[in-house]
Amino acid sequence: MENPSLKKAVIYCRVSTKEQVDEGGSLATQERICKDYAIKNGFQISEIFIEQGESAKNADRTELKKLLSYCANKKNGVTAIIAYKIDRIARNIDDYRQIRLLLKQYKIEIKSTTEYFEDNPAGRFMENIIANVAQFDNDVRTERSINGSRDAMREGRYVWGAPYGYSNEKVAGKSTILPNEKAPLIRKIFEEIGRDEIAVDAVRKLLFKEGLTTKTGKKFTKSHYYRLINNPVYAGWIVKFGERHKGTFEALISQQLFDQVQRILKRRSHRSNGIYRNEHPDFPLRRFVFHPTGKKITGAWSQGRHSKYAYYRFIGVENSNYQKEWMESEYLSFLDQYVFDRNQLATFKKSLSNALDGALKEQYKIAAKLKTYISELEERQTTLIDKNVKGIINDTVLRRQLEDIEVKLSSTTSELLRLPERDTNLEEAFAFAEEYLENPSYVWSQASLEKRIKLQWFEFPKGITFDGKRFRTIEVASIFKAKELFLPRLSLTVPSKGQNYEQDNKSGCENDIVECQQYAEEIKRLSNILKNTD
Repeated sequence: MENPSLKKAVIYCRVSTKEQVDEGGSLATQERICKDYAIKNGFQISEIFIEQGESAKNADRTELKKLLSYCANKKNGVTAIIAYKIDRIARNIDDYRQIRLLLKQYKIEIKSTTEYFEDNPAGRFMENIIANVAQFDNDVRTERSINGSRDAMREGRYVWGAPYGYSNEKVAGKSTILPNEKAPLIRKIFEEIGRDEIAVDAVRKLLFKEGLTTKTGKKFTKSHYYRLINNPVYAGWIVKFGERHKGTFEALISQQLFDQVQRILKRRSHRSNGIYRNEHPDFPLRRFVFHPTGKKITGAWSQGRHSKYAYYRFIGVENSNYQKEWMESEYLSFLDQYVFDRNQLATFKKSLSNALDGALKEQYKIAAKLKTYISELEERQTTLIDKNVKGIINDTVLRRQLEDIEVKLSSTTSELLRLPERDTNLEEAFAFAEEYLENPSYVWSQASLEKRIKLQWFEFPKGITFDGKRFRTIEVASIFKAKELFLPRLSLTVPSKGQNYEQDNKSGCENDIVECQQYAEEIKRLSNILKNTD
């Protein structure tokens, strides 16, 4: 029951996580001591504010803001705030002074249960000393924490919140990070980007299906994703306090792969990210079909008497208006000239797999040569920088030669990353690609605008021409030439008695392994286009 003769006070209690076990520092202990103080000093408690696990390093605290709002309301009649110690309210002297000044305007005093000061010159002097001691204690703790983190970093230990793909753990009693179940996804992100075959953001969308999600199961935002792929911690480096140190924890990727991804990000940042930005969803063939004179086709809606009609046309070419439905129907018929039937596709898959399995040993030799060349390029970079420091070559020459080496490093590393590995799953790529290979017109007609355009330019890298009657193409992706160039070689080789199927296939594909590797790469590219969710 409220007693009008008693002065009203509110209690404020606060702990940070580390202080919960300290003697006299627990919330229950603080609250009990503050209540005892209120009873002994004739205060009636009107409200209790409990701050759990928030630091007093700044004033932006949930319960503190509620307390100040409560005190600002004169109807509540608060005359004092009771706290276990001044440092419960603020450890920063500037924050404490601002809070003290604000409460003074409300004619509210701060009462400490463990520190004594009166509202007179000597008492205010003592209050300031106590507040300064609180800040000094906080500054010492902060300095110790920073120094401890810096020392840990110099030992190669990562002691902050673990990045995605790692977990905070203790090894031999010391904090560090260890790879967790998400680590393979991190490796796959960098490997996919490093191959430089699909858009950087397409990798994010692609791997969402495989579990690349936040803790709440949502897709990574672009900003979160790009921070991830720019983080050197995945190559085993800790970059903090303006210093860079090699970590003792397990790196998820090689330095070579990390550098390659950074080159690709740097190069692509200068390109337009929206190659489909100006495409109209109603006219997927715009700028893809050319007139024999070189003009690109465009598309637009034309207003008729009763409704609108969609047309493709070549601007500046007479009699070149084509109804959208007719034009796209003709294109679908053109696509179907390149279909594989089931038997052809099965033969193609079998022969290609056999050939690539046999070629792995050769690939290892090529990989070794590429790695040697990359090492030579990196040594050349170091030599050039040394010559520049010694004044042998000037900055202009250095910059030009380093740029040339960067181009070579990027292309060589991409070539290395594209080499097939033993675990390359060509079967999986075929599983996604075979529907398009067997029925391209249907897949194209059902796809989104972005996917249609990617499929068009994949199959016909230089576009197609249309003279008003029929389509032609200058170039078609190698895989679609296989029916004419590759499969006939297999059919001409009829196995004799005692000759097995694999021997027969050798003459078809293993005689030209480069050609087979190109087929495999294009199947994977096609698979990535089809797998990618728009």
